[in-house]
Amino acid sequence: MGRIGHFTTVEGRARYFAAYDEAMRECPPERTELDVPSRYGTVRVYRYGSAGGAPIVLLHGSHASSAMWAPNLPGLIAERTVYTVDTLGEPGRSVQTLPMRDGAERAGALEDVFEELGLEGFHLAGLSAGGWQTLNQARHFPGRLASIALFDPANTLGKLTKRFFAGATIAHLWPGDAMMRRFLRWCSGNPPSMDVPAAKVLLAGMSEFRTGLPPLAYPDDGVLRSIRLPVFALIGGRSVVHDPEVAAERARELFPRAEVELWPEATHALVGEQPERTVERLLGFVADKG
Repeated sequence: MGRIGHFTTVEGRARYFAAYDEAMRECPPERTELDVPSRYGTVRVYRYGSAGGAPIVLLHGSHASSAMWAPNLPGLIAERTVYTVDTLGEPGRSVQTLPMRDGAERAGALEDVFEELGLEGFHLAGLSAGGWQTLNQARHFPGRLASIALFDPANTLGKLTKRFFAGATIAHLWPGDAMMRRFLRWCSGNPPSMDVPAAKVLLAGMSEFRTGLPPLAYPDDGVLRSIRLPVFALIGGRSVVHDPEVAAERARELFPRAEVELWPEATHALVGEQPERTVERLLGFVADKG
């Protein structure tokens, strides 16, 4: 049986939402805030823009929240309506009320949200754990989707490396800014500074929130072969989450309809490192798909 994600202290919750609100101020201010019911809780969704074509829905990485898409949103909303989702069971403005025991139930929760919003024929994209969730949605509820985009998805195309798993475990067993900063810097190629709003909210989420979500189950080859939707897979050549070459080759070999790119100099944080290029490639991919 799963658990319900929760903040560990009242003070920690306040610290987190101070960082969250600061990070959300980096996103375009012209947006609609929606609190959407699902059978597992209320899900916070932000809608940006009113451009034509099929919308794009974005799913963030673990503990990152909708705020992580700030660098990508201006370019995307120039051409598409965009929705960002605070993942249920993660820190953010969504509020979980029932546990989700497996991937099917996680997909069911998102399906509830998409049905409530009336979304059909849209493009679903996600980074890291959000990439896993994107594939999971295509596996269980492909009918609403026009395509999926997987940005260096975690435990999806390649298995988590032992170094990443060990680093993540240590960071959570001994929570504290110093240990978590070291882990996140390593994941993102040791950038010169972590003192930016998106990093601060990620650190606060890792420190102050305990998720009850089930582990990201590694999909076998049959799952990938079963995905009939168009797939855009973008892999960071310096990613520490998986073996990048293995992940790219598995995507090329198993997805029936896939465009796969391996960016040699990119890390696991590629959508924030190269936001303009990411936007250009995603918009190019969806251009003829609705």
